[in-house]
Formats: sequence, structure tokens, C-alpha cells
Amino acid sequence: MEHSDLQTGLAALKKKDYKMAIAILEKVCEQELHQPTVDRATMGLVMAYKGNRTLSKAVALCQTLTESDSPKVKDWAVRTLAQFNQPSPQGRSAPSSPEPQPQTPKTVNRPGSPPSPLRGNPTGFVPLDPSSSGPAQPSPLKNPNSQGIISPLSLGNPTGFVPLEPAQTKPVSRSPVNPPPMPPRPPGGATPRPGVSPLTPASLPPGPPMPPRPPVPRQDSPQVLPLEADPEEIDYLTPSTKKADSPSAKASEERQPDATPLKVTLPTPQPRQWRQAGRAQNWRKLKPVKPTYLGFAQMGSAIALFWLLRIFMNWGMATTNDLFYRLPLLWPIQSFYRDQTWTLLGILILLLVASPWLLDLLLRFAYGMEKLPPPKLGNYSPEARKLLSRFSVERKQPALSLGVIPTDAPIAMTYGFAPRFARIVVSQGLLEQLEEDEIAAIYAGELGHLENWDFPLMSLAVLLCQVPYLVYWQVSRDGDKWLDSQEWSGKVMLGTAGVISAVAYGLYWVLRWPVLFLSRLRFYYSDRASASLTGNPNALTRALLKMAIGIAQDVEKQGHTSFVLEGFDLLSPVGYVQGMTLGSCSGFESWENLLQWDRHNGYKKWLMVPQSHPPLGDRLTLLDLYARFWKLDAELDFARDGTVAPAKSSPAMLKRLLLQGAPYFGLPLGLLAGLMLWVFGAVAVNLGFVALDWVWGDRSILQGSVLIGVSLGIFLRINSFFPDITSKNIRTNPPLPELLTDPNAIPVDSLPIGLEGQLLGRRGLSNWLAQDLILQSPTGLVKLHAASNLGVFGYLWLLSKRPNDVVGQGISAVGWFRRGATPWIDLDRFTTAEGKTHSSGHPIWSTILAAVAALVGVYWMSKGGV
Repeated sequence: MEHSDLQTGLAALKKKDYKMAIAILEKVCEQELHQPTVDRATMGLVMAYKGNRTLSKAVALCQTLTESDSPKVKDWAVRTLAQFNQPSPQGRSAPSSPEPQPQTPKTVNRPGSPPSPLRGNPTGFVPLDPSSSGPAQPSPLKNPNSQGIISPLSLGNPTGFVPLEPAQTKPVSRSPVNPPPMPPRPPGGATPRPGVSPLTPASLPPGPPMPPRPPVPRQDSPQVLPLEADPEEIDYLTPSTKKADSPSAKASEERQPDATPLKVTLPTPQPRQWRQAGRAQNWRKLKPVKPTYLGFAQMGSAIALFWLLRIFMNWGMATTNDLFYRLPLLWPIQSFYRDQTWTLLGILILLLVASPWLLDLLLRFAYGMEKLPPPKLGNYSPEARKLLSRFSVERKQPALSLGVIPTDAPIAMTYGFAPRFARIVVSQGLLEQLEEDEIAAIYAGELGHLENWDFPLMSLAVLLCQVPYLVYWQVSRDGDKWLDSQEWSGKVMLGTAGVISAVAYGLYWVLRWPVLFLSRLRFYYSDRASASLTGNPNALTRALLKMAIGIAQDVEKQGHTSFVLEGFDLLSPVGYVQGMTLGSCSGFESWENLLQWDRHNGYKKWLMVPQSHPPLGDRLTLLDLYARFWKLDAELDFARDGTVAPAKSSPAMLKRLLLQGAPYFGLPLGLLAGLMLWVFGAVAVNLGFVALDWVWGDRSILQGSVLIGVSLGIFLRINSFFPDITSKNIRTNPPLPELLTDPNAIPVDSLPIGLEGQLLGRRGLSNWLAQDLILQSPTGLVKLHAASNLGVFGYLWLLSKRPNDVVGQGISAVGWFRRGATPWIDLDRFTTAEGKTHSSGHPIWSTILAAVAALVGVYWMSKGGV
């Protein structure tokens, strides 16, 4: 329910159309989930019932409000009830008088209270703060019961409709400038955000059915509430109190900042205590693993990448020639009509050989990479320097080229086409956040990539991905200068830049797919190599976990995902999406519990398909086994805390899995149905039914059947994937770590959730598709997925309402929490501190997609044989 209904009800109340006001406000109270909005609507109903002389209902509602968690709401209800018990100035004898007479009650001031600011104003809604008739003055936040989290919707509404925290309203800005960074947390754990009072993790409740209401300071000047609403007072009490056309309001907008900082009470994260488990002194190297499996994975990835590029090349050449043929004075390029397979293969080989130098140029000019001399590396980790030196001496090759990127995000990568020409690049944040032995363990893992020869193909894939990613980055950055343009030429340039950057970003993600399996597999091999080279699997365990913490800290500090983290995600030991949530929750839960899903979920192999990194829990479990192989104490005690076993398969679990993969299972089932129609056509021809001979061997039958199968899969899953969100099933502000620890959860479980925090992400064109939305909740970071009613295609329209317009503001998000390889929330809607509601269209988009697939499939099948 959007706040426009509340405003409509108040408008009817202002016009003294009490029946209309009652109908609308009752609807708000029934359907709205946000408690401050329900409180305002309930208070409006009290006024409407009083004006309609239905005093019994007004009294009943006031009695309900006296049990409110908010002292202001409770005080208002108590004072109103007290007024009902007073004799009417006109000697009213019965509450059911059919013709209400106009009254002019006296305003009574209690001893010791200031004069009423609305003397002679017959309204039941008076400001609970006497100073609220003027500019709103912010007051300090108090939360004595430490039970609730302050709703961002309660900020910025200093009206008699229960302002739960006075604040200045801030206009939404579309400026591409990112919000001010937050101070980093100390290494090894999370830190409460500035300007808030901490709570202990135990005091954070699992969440009542309705959103919690925060207490506010009591007022010492209660006022008597008259019986009828005054139009001017109702205007004052609507959620939007600013006159848009007022010059002073416009000037105020220009002076105010573009982001509304969220004031929430946060639990205190516990300092991370590392066990500092030891290393082997005289260790026997682990037995080398046969590279056959890894070799087949590289071969399959290479074929898939080449096949995808060949499709793009053929489509591009055909489209270019068709365009040239239609345009005057231009002739098609004849070589584009010939097979260019060998040409593409030659270009890829050249790019592979040149990859180390091309990536050097990119990192140097785009991200400021500098050379890292071995002596400087030795200042951070003498062991890492010795490892690199020994590696080069044993292979009789020159010293490896080293580099460092000046960013706080912990990054490490290896690229090149041969060990002699390979580069190992790390970030300054990694060198500063990790200990000496942990840095050595990371470098040993990078040397493992060189030993296993899995880096050449990955270097080529990353180089190819950088082409569209750079287009996306640069075009979106250059296009941001037209964001505030009011001229038609500026809007055209803005729309053109937005479409180009969006298409380039989509191409970047498509090019990643062929190498995702190889990317996941190779980290198991590099982890084993690191442990074997250093004899210190515990150091690698700490390094990987600290990298996750560092990624979360960098996202909080920057206010968005940095481009280098996303652009080179395939090469880094820890994925940025994987590490962001895990690292941000590390101060509230043990690592063993946070990694339960990674270690024990029975469907993780299927759910990992779109991911670039394997489950971190799986990798750390193997490192735990390596430590025990050398009789070492493990850094993580999986033997004691990780005793949860995967649940045995059951019909209910099988049903969940089938629902989860229904759209994907629909593809082979649709193909099977198409083949059966082929068989039917062949039998019909043999039996002499010539009219059905078109069914046999027609490709359009197969293509249409596949689309119909996918469509049916989407329709079968949609109700389970997007269940109704009601006040009975929604969980409000649950601790995020608690949601991560269920080892049997899968995305189709679709937990309705209401979570409050600050919206992080990129601004401007770089976030036109809402691809970088992150909710900074009190207990961690979680990705948000938003969609228009037409999916990402709806965001290509210039006038679309996008979530990134309110990045940096406090929001109350409602949606479906999903636990997969990485957790996320599919948004249903979110509301800002100014009361603006943004809706997301996931269910609508899924329905449209399924319907279109079915219609196209039927059309193709109907055209079969034509």
C-alpha cells in the first residue's frame, strides 16, 4: 500500500467527507505493513469517526492505540480518551446525533505547559512537539528498551501523525557523485556505524509480525484535542509538508544534502578472535593431483568460449552487411559472407600472447597499478619473497613481474600466457590487512595457478570481458553529465549513453559464462598447492576470511562496489559478492556457523552454476583436512561446530528442488515433447496421413516446444517463488547471520522479510539496470535485486523510476529473502525516509516473460512447414 492512499484519506478528512475518509483509511490499516503509517491512518480514523459521530468506534481505536509501543502515540490516545470523557461544550447528549452541530471548543492549557500553538484550531491532530509548527529541529535518538530498530520511514515527518524522529526532508538527487564513504572497521571484524548507540547481538529480536516502533522522548505539554478536523491542520499533517512551488522550499531543497543518513540502533559486533593455529615445521608435501580433470575443464571452457565468440562474430557480420545493403552509397563487405572461423582463431591466439602487456596497460591507466619491487614485498612478507625467488630459480626463469594496485579492497590475481611472462598483482589493502604468513599463503596460491597452467585461458577470458566492461564504465561515466539536462538534446544523449552502457554490461556478463566452471574448479587446485608449498593451510584459511572482511569494509567505505573488484572478480581468490555478506556478518556469528550452508547444503552443486567461485566453506573444509593431515590444530573447528549433516532426500525436498529448477527442467522436457511430435509426424506419414507430413523434421516444432516448456516451468514456480507478503508471515528486521546458517535452505523457500538499513550502490548510468544495489542492514550487507514490470528492459526507458535515484538514503525494504550460493533479497518494494515508495515488479516480469515465451512458441509451431 503506497502512502498516496493515506494522503487521499487525509484529503477526504480535510473536506469533511468522513465516509470516504473512513473507507480509505480502513483499507490502509488493513493492508499496510509499515507500523508508523498504520498509526497515522488509525489516528485519522479516530478523527473521522468523531466527525461522523461514531464515537464508540473512535473510543475503541483510541483504546487500541494506548497499547502502542510508541510513547507519543500512546500519549495522544490517552489525551483523546480523556477528552471523550469530558462533557461537550454544547451539552451533547448522545453520540448518535444525526446532525452534528458546529462547535468552537476552548483550548485548555495545563499548568506548566506552553500555550497551544493552534489556539482556536478545531482539529484532533496537533503537533506533539510545540516547536513543530516552525522548522523541524532534530532531536537526539533515544531507545531505552533496546528492542526495535528505528524505521527510516519515521524520519523526516514532524507532524501530529506521530513523528517517530524529527528530521529534515531531503530531496532525491540523481547526482552521479557517490555518497560520503563510511569509516572502515578495524581489521578482523565489524564495527558499529558512527553516531549510533550500540546494542549487544543478543538484544536484537528475531522480529515480531509487525515492524517495531521506536520510543521517543515524552512531551511535557499535553494538549486537549477538539472534535473536528481543520483543513489547514490536515494539510499540515499529511506526509508531504513542503509546498513544491514555494521559492523558499526550492531554496531549502538546494541547500539540503542529497542523501538522508539512516539513524538506526545497531548491535555491537564481537571482536574477531583468531586462534592463530600453527604451521607444519617439517612437512611432507601433499601428493600431486592428476591434472586430467582440470585439463578437460579447460578444454570444454575453451570450446564454449570460442563457440560463443563465433556466434557473436557471425551475427555482427550479417547485421553489418544487411545494414549496408539497405543504406544508400554503401556496399556490403564481401569477406563478411565467407567463413571467418580461422580468422577468429588467429585473433584469439594473438590476444592470448599479448594478454600480459594489454592487461598491464589496463591496470596501469585505469586503476593506477605500480610495480612492486621484491624488497618492498619483503617488508610485508619475507616468506612470500623467498617463495617467489625459489619458484624462479627452480624453473630457471627470470623473476616474476609483480604489481600492486592502490586500493583498500583485498585483491590478488595472476595473468599471462606462460609462467615466464606471468604477472602476480595484489592490492595495497591485501598487503596491509593480512599478516606475513597469510600474504605468503596468498602468493603461494597464485604460484599454484602457474604450476597448474590454468591461468592462460582465464587471462584471455578476462581480457575479452574487459572490452565491454570498459565501454560500460566509460560511457556511463561520460553520460552522467547529462543527468540533469533539461534540453531535448541532452536527454537524447543521456538515453543513448544509458542503452550503450547497459548493453555493454550485459555482454560482459554473457562472456563470463563459458569459463565459470573452470574458475570454480581451479581454486581447489591452487589452495592445495598453497598448502603444499608453505605447509601452512591455517594461514590460507585466515587469509581468505580476512579478504572477505576486507571486501565488506571496502563496500561500506566506498558506498558501492568498486569497478576493479567487479571487473577482475574471475581472477581474485574470493568473489566480491561471496565475501561481501560473509565478511560483514563475521562480527555477529562464528565462522563455523556462517559456513554451514557452504559445507552441508545438498543442492549447492546445482546452485553454484552461475557463480565464479566455489563455496568458501568447501575450500576451508579441505584446508582443515590438510592441517589435520600434518597433525596440526585447525584454525576453524569444523569437527566440533560443523556437525550438521546434509538432510536426507525426501519427497518434500525433491519437490522443492523441482520447483527451484522448473524453468530449466522445462527446456529438456519441451525438447522431448518436440521430438515426440516428430515421431508422431513420421508415423502419420507412413500411415498415409499426408496432411501431417509437415510435423516430421520441422525445426520450428522443436523450437516452439522448448519455449512452451520453459513457459510452463515459470508458471509452475511463480506462486512458490513469490508468495503473498502479509503481516502474519513477514519477518521484520531479523539478524542477517541467523538467515545464513540454515544448511538446507534454497532460493525457492522465499522467506518474506522486512529489513531496514541504508541503500548502497553506484549512481547514475553505471547503475541504470539496478545491478549494484546493496542494503547495509544493522547486522550485515546483502544484495538487493530489483526489476521493473518489464525486467531490465523497463529500465532502458529514459523516464523509468530507478532504485539508484535514492542511493545513500535510509530505506525500509520488503521482499523475499533467498539463500543460494550467495544470499540476496528480491525486492517487492522499499520506502524511503521521505515516505516515497518504490515498487519492484519481479512477479509481473516473470508472468510477462512466461506468457511471451508461450505465445512465441505457439506461433512458431503454427508456422511449421510454411
